[in-house]
Amino acid sequence: MLKLILVVVVVVVVVVVVLAVLKAKLAGGGAKAGVYYLKKTLFTPAERSFLGVLESILPADVRVFGKVRLEDILGVKTGLEPAERTSARNRINRKHVDFLLVRTNDLAPVAGIELDDSSHEAEDRQQRDAFVDEAFASAGLPLLHFPAQKSYNPADIRGKVGPVISGQPARPPKP
Repeated sequence: MLKLILVVVVVVVVVVVVLAVLKAKLAGGGAKAGVYYLKKTLFTPAERSFLGVLESILPADVRVFGKVRLEDILGVKTGLEPAERTSARNRINRKHVDFLLVRTNDLAPVAGIELDDSSHEAEDRQQRDAFVDEAFASAGLPLLHFPAQKSYNPADIRGKVGPVISGQPARPPKP
């Protein structure tokens, strides 16, 4: 009789475990069909135009990556209270820069680039931009801003990017 009870208990435990695993997989362990779609392109037309010109003016020792998360570029300093550290990480973990320039030999960040379109005129976007500017400044990494346009002049981009990647201060833009 005791063996029968033991067998029943083992079978019940196994069934409960199997059901729990199946429930976890069905309840959100994977992507649900029909929820996602493939976007037509990674970049807007203005971003793609800018990228083409940017790639043409970069020296061989600098490479460009697009849409890089701030958390992949910036770290949160140690020594903060746990809540403060979590808050600081949360402020950077879902934001990105349009482009990141890196050295080809070690992929170390050289500068970030943001294209500012009309959405950057909204108050909430200006607050976001100010935060990102401060975060880059705090980390000692230059962040360049360019107005979003249909086409770009290579000399204008070179004039702003060149000094940053060569370690010289950028010249003020021409009026």
